[in-house]
Amino acid sequence: MIWQRSIWLLLLCNSMAFARIIQMPEQALPNKMAFKGWQLNMLPGFLIAHREYMANMEAHTLGLELQYSSNHTGWHSADHNYKHLQWGTGLSYFYMGNPSLNGSALAWHINIEANLKQRQHFHSAVRIGSGIGYLSKPYDLNTNKMNKAIGSHFNGNMQLMYKAYFDLTPKSALVLGLGVTHYSNGNFRRPNLGINMAHLSLGYLQKVKLSDQFRSRQLPDLFPKPGFEWMIGYARKQYAVADTRFFNIISSSLLYYHPHNNKGNWRMGIETFFDKTYPYSTFNTAALNNVPLKEMTEIAAKVGHEFMFGRIGVVTDLGTYLTRPNQYKKAVYFAIGFNYCFNRGWIAQTRLKSHMAVADYFYWGVAKRFNSPIHF
Repeated sequence: MIWQRSIWLLLLCNSMAFARIIQMPEQALPNKMAFKGWQLNMLPGFLIAHREYMANMEAHTLGLELQYSSNHTGWHSADHNYKHLQWGTGLSYFYMGNPSLNGSALAWHINIEANLKQRQHFHSAVRIGSGIGYLSKPYDLNTNKMNKAIGSHFNGNMQLMYKAYFDLTPKSALVLGLGVTHYSNGNFRRPNLGINMAHLSLGYLQKVKLSDQFRSRQLPDLFPKPGFEWMIGYARKQYAVADTRFFNIISSSLLYYHPHNNKGNWRMGIETFFDKTYPYSTFNTAALNNVPLKEMTEIAAKVGHEFMFGRIGVVTDLGTYLTRPNQYKKAVYFAIGFNYCFNRGWIAQTRLKSHMAVADYFYWGVAKRFNSPIHF
């Protein structure tokens, strides 16, 4: 429990620190040429048992990662505002130490790296990434009931790393680092204690194209600034390992957002969730008949931040319930996720909602942004 809470707090604090780092004055860092290249990393580490009944799963792990890497996006707003930001996307594979119990993990991910320090032949960065992974040996009552961590093959993947680049030539670099990789399914299928692997990173970066002439295209105005956002979302989760009933959860929010610079927006507003797990108890299906609205409604006030990177927004929110049916959940929750602006004012969203170390669920949503009649 302490390990999982520490990792969640580390992810949240580093998300906030990341937003601060990327707003460092550009003149504080030396200019570098734009590049496109490939990175190969080996990730030796250890699977952490953050609960007592996961002790049988502790093992040495070994990962391998291949990713495309660049400090150029092709979007003028991102390349102009974040001249020293690096991004990547690729595949990772982890052997998790015990083939019959833990199995292995294969994942696709996308990540962003923000510079911490830069010298002529060296730079260090903090990397935050997310994606989707396939785990080969989840919990199964008949074939793998000793795996108490993960109940589904498909899981969300999150990664936090420190990386140091040592230039070998103008087109190559030795890459060293350390970090944490996390897999969980947001209670889509129980159990969902999650898998956490702490590991080193030993790698090599090969730049295949260097240029100061890469073209960047202008993005249209994606949404009014400032303005309001109305969102409707959907989630699905299980209640318990033994009781495999699924619950559908609908949410909606109305937020006011205000740009504090051309890189990010502050957000605040009201969020409502309709969650039938409040009146439910294990195997008690009668509790779901004719549930009054007040017995399943959560109303919360929340504040947050959205860091914009071209069409993509990285969102961190903090909410507190104004009213809820009972104290089954903690009064404060966090939500971390992404926005994608696919048309003017229209946004696809994904979030992981968590009460400290306890994940509640993943939810997906569609939002519409519109002009604010008043400006603060």
